[in-house]
Amino acid sequence: MGAQLPPGLLKLQNVKKVIAFNLADDPWVPVRWLDGSSDLLSLNDLFARSAAIAGLDAAPHERVSLMRLLVCLAQAALGAPNECYGWPGFGADMSTKVPAYLARADIHPHFELFGPGPRFLQVEVPAREEPVPASKLMPHLATGNNPTLFDHAGGTDRSFSPSKLALALLTFQNFYPLYGAGHKGKGPCADSNMAHTLLHGGNLSETILLNALDADTIAEFYKVAGMGRPLWETGAATVAAQQSATRSYLGRLVPRHRNLWLHDDGKAFNLSNESLQYPNFEEAREPSATVKVTLKTTGEERRLLPLRQGRGLWRDLDSIAVLRTSRQQTQQAPLTLQSHIHAFEKKEGHLWVGGLVTDLKAKILDTAESSFTVPYALFKEEGRAMYENGVAAAQTQSQQLYGAVKNYAAGMKHESAPHEAASRHYWNTLDQESSLLLSLIGDPGLLDGKQIEAADSIWGRIVRHAARAAYDAICQRLTPRQHKAYIEGLRVLFPKPKSATAKKKPTMKLAKAVPPEPEFSHE
Repeated sequence: MGAQLPPGLLKLQNVKKVIAFNLADDPWVPVRWLDGSSDLLSLNDLFARSAAIAGLDAAPHERVSLMRLLVCLAQAALGAPNECYGWPGFGADMSTKVPAYLARADIHPHFELFGPGPRFLQVEVPAREEPVPASKLMPHLATGNNPTLFDHAGGTDRSFSPSKLALALLTFQNFYPLYGAGHKGKGPCADSNMAHTLLHGGNLSETILLNALDADTIAEFYKVAGMGRPLWETGAATVAAQQSATRSYLGRLVPRHRNLWLHDDGKAFNLSNESLQYPNFEEAREPSATVKVTLKTTGEERRLLPLRQGRGLWRDLDSIAVLRTSRQQTQQAPLTLQSHIHAFEKKEGHLWVGGLVTDLKAKILDTAESSFTVPYALFKEEGRAMYENGVAAAQTQSQQLYGAVKNYAAGMKHESAPHEAASRHYWNTLDQESSLLLSLIGDPGLLDGKQIEAADSIWGRIVRHAARAAYDAICQRLTPRQHKAYIEGLRVLFPKPKSATAKKKPTMKLAKAVPPEPEFSHE
């Protein structure tokens, strides 16, 4: 029998090694420098060097989640200007004040990812026999019934680095839809598949401040709990603390919608059915969300502008640009845009729009994002009306394309018409030309006095060309029968203008142009 180890050494051997990773000190935030290179930075380094950073280098849902965290830290340390006119000069000391805030003895421990003490967006919950794989925090990875198109490691016992887990955890708490036993709620950013609009400045320092809110806006739209404090300051042990966490401005920016506890090996986490309940629209409003008003027979219907598969985000810019001019006005641009519109006055603004698309239940379908350089004229009534007319002209042509394809299919005796393929081809072409539509709003002189929706205007010609290209690509004309069906469909695609003096002649009855099929809408 071998010699026994001394009791002290035996005790040291049984001590479990604790992984140390603090989000304030260790690199995990993906950024892109002004020279185009990419890097991972800690929160301290990010704020200290934010003037040299171009922006975040992350997927759409990660970008939104990270920006909310950065804004929350900035305003927790700096506060807010009293009104929207107070932004010039505000936050000039952000590069020193935020790291000082993170270094506070009562704040720094809450940014630990592992360890026995307080953890970032985690609550210690009972362990289960089968913990949840850590890959469940990442929607693009295969786990359980997730697709395996780009990931074939589903079901394996894989471990993730602390930097990946930190970003995945933050995104999970912001965005994940109904998930797990009990379906206790979803991340506030996933409500109604909302389109998130972020403002972009010349560097990350400017961008963070452009996505913050002034005190007047906070007081008006967060009446229940006001500006509040971040979750790591208040906790959620009391009713008052829970209300601050779920209803205040700073509390909602970095949510903890599920109670979970990461395993130190980075392979799994324990999940609880208990969670904080974050009120959705209309009880609460996210700063990056757009409220869209639709007139119904029963009155006005207010809802969040959603992301939709197969629909370019440029088609909804007119809704995002509706600035509120009075407290009675219901349709509203994102609160951040309304708080900073004066920064774009008489010049262009840079907007990023994106987020996560789900089936409004538990299934994640896709991500979406677009960047736009928007002329200030779009925020004025006249410019917005021009833009609406340009989008409406494209929609009208889409309906005529639908009818043309339907007529062609009828002539060919096909049971179903390839409407979806034609529509996809048409809108994909126009998606590449959306910047021209914005340029025409900024400089109407390019239209040479023509209405933007006119068939012979610059925009009108592009719309007609896109429709003809889609029709030609889908409807072949190789045989005499195809030629005849093609011509009949062409009459619907480009109908002759009606003349009041023209004598009516008997014509062949053509299929009416009807609205295209829904484009994967989950509204």
